[in-house]
Amino acid sequence: MSFWLTLSFKSYRTRLMCIPLLLAFLITGCASQPVVTVSAHRGKIQETFTEPARTRLSRTYPISTPVEGRVMRIALEPKDKVERGQLLVQYDLVPFEEAVKEARARVLELKANLVVHDDNRLENTALVEAKSAIQAAEEALKASQAQVAAEKARWERADKELKRMTQLLAQQAIPQTKMDDVSLAAETALIELKQQEFYLAAMKAIVFAVHLGPLYVTRYLERKELERSAIEHQLAQAAARLALAEHNFKLTNVRSPVTGLVLEKHEEGDSTLQAGKQLLLLGDLKDLEVVADVLTQDALRLSAGTQVQLQPAIAAASIPGKVKRIDPSGFTKLSSLGVEQQRVNVIVSFAGDHQDLGVGYRVQARFITGSKPDALIVSRFSVMQEPDGSYYVLKVEDGRLQKQKVQLGLRNDLELEIVSGLTEKDVIVARPDTTMEVGSKVSSRER
Repeated sequence: MSFWLTLSFKSYRTRLMCIPLLLAFLITGCASQPVVTVSAHRGKIQETFTEPARTRLSRTYPISTPVEGRVMRIALEPKDKVERGQLLVQYDLVPFEEAVKEARARVLELKANLVVHDDNRLENTALVEAKSAIQAAEEALKASQAQVAAEKARWERADKELKRMTQLLAQQAIPQTKMDDVSLAAETALIELKQQEFYLAAMKAIVFAVHLGPLYVTRYLERKELERSAIEHQLAQAAARLALAEHNFKLTNVRSPVTGLVLEKHEEGDSTLQAGKQLLLLGDLKDLEVVADVLTQDALRLSAGTQVQLQPAIAAASIPGKVKRIDPSGFTKLSSLGVEQQRVNVIVSFAGDHQDLGVGYRVQARFITGSKPDALIVSRFSVMQEPDGSYYVLKVEDGRLQKQKVQLGLRNDLELEIVSGLTEKDVIVARPDTTMEVGSKVSSRER
């Protein structure tokens, strides 16, 4: 009896334990899953993508020391306004002024030397005198030659007479005294002939020497021309030094090339600085632009004039802009996840007021690559992607989930355009996930 009671009690307890499991099965099989649903709507959509960017100036004006020298203290500070043509740096000008004076004095000295060197009046006079001396010497030479000829004829006559008298004396036709007179006359004529021949030889030497006079003067003038060429080279060098000294003096007049602001200050001044030492960096905020490094595949969707919305900060209003240019060369950059990406710099110009921005400010650049005024739009979170790359939504029909393939058009960070697959009347899950099964029963709550 006790055995049957024990068996009956165990069977009853087993039935009691099965009741919760049966209730849970009935509840699970009959209850519907609550989901939030939405419908596609028509409106304006813009296809965009966003990249971080920063502001910069399209042109900056570095101011450096043009020449070595002592620079006085620079009073300008960053953010100070400067006007075009304003004196920025004051040099100690005394060394530059003295260098100009010294170089100019040297040029004047060499020019004066040229004037003196070009005065050939003395040489020209000597040349005229030499030519006159040649003419006189040649006349004297002719006279000497004639005198020699005359003396030679006289000697020949005297010699002939001497020979005749010698024959007569041998015949004792004349006295000895007569013979002595004729012999003396012949000897005298010979002596005078020899003397005139000596004079002729001397005159020839004089004529030869006088002919060298113009040659000496000509050679001296040629040498003066060579000396003049050397002075001209010295003058050219002195003129170059003068030009350099004057140029350096002009370079000390350091003035602002633009109306703008002092962006950076690198030197305080009041010291001797080498040429090329950077002092200031100037810029005009009117030349402010934005540079963003964009993925190369996204850059292919851009062109000059593409509209851009620039967001300086969360609380600030966006500023319109447009693509100014796309750099021709890209570069490799590591993403935050350590993945190598090919990027390219895109330059954006402002199309609206940007007076509150400065250089190096961070902004978010939203590039608008397409726009439609009347498109069928759903939230980006309502669409899921298949492994093959196609897209679908979970549509609610008769309280159950159905997979509906869709074709996308324009897209941005928050919204997608549905080209086909949905209508405005269709109800879809607002935020589907992979745990939702097709065909499962749901209770929808419209958002």
